[in-house]
Amino acid sequence: MNLLRSGWVPTALVLAVTVAVLRYYDVSFRDTAVFGASVILGKTVPGVLLWRACRGGSRFFAEEVAAGTVLGHAIIVLGYIPARWAGYPLLVLVWPGVTVAAFLVVPALRRFWRGAGNTVRVPAPYAWGTAVLIAFTILSSGSAFFRHHGLAWPGYARPYVDLPFHLGLVGELKHHMPPAYPAVAGEPLYYHWFAYADMAATSWVTGIEPQTLVYRLFMLPILAASLVLFFAIGRRLTGRWWPGLAALGIAFLAWAPTPYVWAPSLGAHVLSPDEVAWYSPTHGFGVMLFAPVVLLLVDILRQPRSGSGPWTLFVTLLMAVMGGKAVFLPILLAGLSAVLIATMVAQRRLHRPAVVAILAAMPFVLIAQLVLFGGQSDGMIVHPGSAFATVAAETASTPDPSVALVALVALLSAFGRVCIWAGVFGLAVRRKTFCDPSILLILGMSVAGVAVGVILRFPGSSQLFFYNGVIPYISLAAACGLAIVFRERITPGFRVALLSTAGGGVVTFLAVRELDGSTRPTADAAVLRILGPFVALVAITGVFVVVLAMLGRRHRVLRPLSPAFVVAFFTGMALPASLFHVRQMWQGPASPPLPSTTISSGILEAGRWLRDHSRPGDLVATNSVCINECHNRNFFAVSAYTERRILVEDWGFELRTHAEAMKRNIPDEAVPFWDRRRLADNDAAFHRPSSETVRRLRDAYGVRWLFVDRSYDRPAPGLGRFAWLRHEAGACAVYEIPN
Repeated sequence: MNLLRSGWVPTALVLAVTVAVLRYYDVSFRDTAVFGASVILGKTVPGVLLWRACRGGSRFFAEEVAAGTVLGHAIIVLGYIPARWAGYPLLVLVWPGVTVAAFLVVPALRRFWRGAGNTVRVPAPYAWGTAVLIAFTILSSGSAFFRHHGLAWPGYARPYVDLPFHLGLVGELKHHMPPAYPAVAGEPLYYHWFAYADMAATSWVTGIEPQTLVYRLFMLPILAASLVLFFAIGRRLTGRWWPGLAALGIAFLAWAPTPYVWAPSLGAHVLSPDEVAWYSPTHGFGVMLFAPVVLLLVDILRQPRSGSGPWTLFVTLLMAVMGGKAVFLPILLAGLSAVLIATMVAQRRLHRPAVVAILAAMPFVLIAQLVLFGGQSDGMIVHPGSAFATVAAETASTPDPSVALVALVALLSAFGRVCIWAGVFGLAVRRKTFCDPSILLILGMSVAGVAVGVILRFPGSSQLFFYNGVIPYISLAAACGLAIVFRERITPGFRVALLSTAGGGVVTFLAVRELDGSTRPTADAAVLRILGPFVALVAITGVFVVVLAMLGRRHRVLRPLSPAFVVAFFTGMALPASLFHVRQMWQGPASPPLPSTTISSGILEAGRWLRDHSRPGDLVATNSVCINECHNRNFFAVSAYTERRILVEDWGFELRTHAEAMKRNIPDEAVPFWDRRRLADNDAAFHRPSSETVRRLRDAYGVRWLFVDRSYDRPAPGLGRFAWLRHEAGACAVYEIPN
């Protein structure tokens, strides 16, 4: 019995299941063990020691492990940059070695091996509940991703369109610092690339292939640490255990209800939070790095005299967040500004910790904008409702949805979010809650993330990363509201009344859902088909709220309980869609849910052969180039698997491509390459080979190797007379240009 109360048992079970799933999806026990050892010894152990030394205080062990792991990731990245720049990437191992040695040798530091105070044990129900939820979220979303992204051909033949780009940047960061855009030689890389630096460092230390890291291993500890830290933030905000678990459930399991059989979510979810990290490693990495920043700020804002240790951790993590994901520093500034403004208005005083935090964050915002992003806006424009327009276009199967349809989709999305985040309104029950700077921080960040997602437009709908980035924090705010609404002990009678009210919400949703047909509407009928059930749902909800208010006036005993009944009703309406989402997570999609690209057979083998038989500075030319009207992001795979820079392969993620696409209001893939001469010279070497055309690539551009993909097109038969055929695999061949 005592064993079941230990947090080690659910942790061990989660690890065992994870190892089994990885083995099922072709990850060797060797790679899993080496990766796990690199995380524990190179990041978690030194990170936890430093976290304890700087943070101090009484916390629970899982929080320390998660926060220490994140700190370890941050310092690894910051250490890898100068190590790679100096040409000795394995110097990244110095900091964990020195840290562990210092905590072993220095007497004053040895005590941190035992802990940083009287650590609190997580009660068994919450330990098991959190472990199960984390395991389900990570493994269900991960296995769904694994199913469509194999490690061998044809398993990797049709990956999500961005994944070759991610692989290419890992290869670039393995061999170059500062990095450049690998698919177009000579172009700078203006991007948040710290996640790729972390994977590059891990690949150097462990010998694990970048593909295995991106497609399988790297995101697992990142997601686990993030979820544990969200649980810890919920505990810190409320002083109770269950709100953290509730916030995880709301953020990762709940789905907004939409009363249509033909579109259970109407596409308004875009990507669920559990899926985003697998398709965007930078986002998952940024979410993880940002979580301990918020955890620290919750304490710093509430306890201004917290010492220099937390501020040291805060600044260190900000340096990593700066290049982790672009969305989080602006969100942080918005939250801190909300604290500052609200305190000045309500209490007529300056909140000094908020001011210090803003001043600490501003230099990193400027460095990120001017250095990492080159002072560019990345094609950002003000375009209110662009995300809803995309959903409306998909809903009605039309490229030009009406304004009425877009507005209706926006209202439907807002109503759905009210249902799953109804607990936020519980914060208004206790007015002094809004004097809590940590609550103001969470609310300020949440409003900013949603506002950017609604008002601005980025190429590829990247504004939605702002929205996805704050989903956990809106869910934490909702959980805090629930903690206020249900702060009193729930009697059996009250529990029955709440369950009945929630059941009423379920019945209401299912009844309205039956009003509509199961077939997708045409573009002309879409507005009316969507409007009817939506109006019915809103009307019934309005009647319920009015009746509840009237009963509250007549029976004063009901008045303080009214918020709980409202939350229960909204939760009931969201329950069927959420159960559908959980089932979908468990089963996984039958086909890739997002646009994919096509990768030829043999590209992995030929690419790795070229990587192993060339120097990192060697330049490669390929025939896998989009010359006519086609998708210019289909061919990033050559740079991904060779880990070499390409003369010209793909320009779909280049900043000037984004800017031109937004300027001309065309898709990124329709933007032509700007250097027509380079494109022509590249094409001539493959399709009109001669000593002159091949030598021009060598002499004018410095090309050393030719990479041929015959599934894309076949080069002229005479290419072998002017370049040496060195390797063939599947549809691919590697040629070397003689000196």
